[in-house]
Amino acid sequence: MHPMSPGELRLLSRLVIDPSLRQARLAEEFKPSVTRSAVNQIWKNLEREHGLKIRGNLDYGKIGLQMIFGIAITNEESGVLEKFYRWLKSSKLVTLALRSQISSTFNSLVYFEVLSSVDSQYQWFQSQINRFRKKPYSLTIYTSMCLKISHHLNLGLFDGNNWTFPDGFRLEASIGAAKGYVDILPVVGTVEQSIPREIVLDNMIIAAAIEGDYNVTATSLSSLYTEMGLKPDSSRTLRRRIAQARKKFAHPYVEIHNIGLDQRVMVIIHDDLDVESDFSRLLHAQAGTFPKARVISGPGLTLLDLEVPNNMAWLPLSHVMSGLVGNSSEICTFIADRHEKVARLERVVSYLASRTPSG
Repeated sequence: MHPMSPGELRLLSRLVIDPSLRQARLAEEFKPSVTRSAVNQIWKNLEREHGLKIRGNLDYGKIGLQMIFGIAITNEESGVLEKFYRWLKSSKLVTLALRSQISSTFNSLVYFEVLSSVDSQYQWFQSQINRFRKKPYSLTIYTSMCLKISHHLNLGLFDGNNWTFPDGFRLEASIGAAKGYVDILPVVGTVEQSIPREIVLDNMIIAAAIEGDYNVTATSLSSLYTEMGLKPDSSRTLRRRIAQARKKFAHPYVEIHNIGLDQRVMVIIHDDLDVESDFSRLLHAQAGTFPKARVISGPGLTLLDLEVPNNMAWLPLSHVMSGLVGNSSEICTFIADRHEKVARLERVVSYLASRTPSG
């Protein structure tokens, strides 16, 4: 990793609090100690050395899509799970497929995320999932419709070079103390997913652009239309649509890499509820306890996707989380390949655009 200077850490910390801030506003806040040109230089350094991006956390339902997430499990040494994984990777609708490297249950697992329109396409995908549940495959597969997505980054644990991760006792005490207040805890940056509406191709394309870059320009959006073989509207119209889309279905968050979080730990919690669990709401509110986290939740299933330092012992973390969840839920923690790339919405939209009338 590249250590961060105090100036870089200060700017990044302010961005995490308010990811919508532009360079001009940051320069105003930091005056007179930091000039506008210095803010620009720090920003560019963060982009170059740490891949800084302001991404958009989306309400997929408002653009006509349903996010589905799930996990497939087998306790057998066979090629069935690998075949399922290869099928997921070949699908244009799958945005993420991760194999476990080692798990707390000693099973082999594949975690996956899917974006689909709610039509015959959705029914077809579910039928394929069911096919892998039956013989001769006989995989255990849990799936859920996503209801909430949140992103968290806690730079209070970072000095620019090293992370201070709370030990198991402090972690359990911190999250456990909040369990009794789950209904009143503030939830910051969580995007609730709407019931999917009819697909409007323009909305999907704009959403794909904002997901990749919350501050996307009309010029970049115009290029995306062209790449998809469509004729873009005027720059003025595109700017207006971008502004409207940000208000209607996107929330900004900071994406940053190369900061010493070299281990990806996935915590999956499954129960038999047909509603979102209290513990999933607790995680959305308290995931900022961890260095970097993403929480996805739906009826019966919750994911805590963590990026943590290599020196963090993941098995004690699994025991802590298991104790917090209680006996009514199944929990599995596993190490995943952190280099596995997420397929952004843009790929899904490009596929759907090829089969969706633009009118």
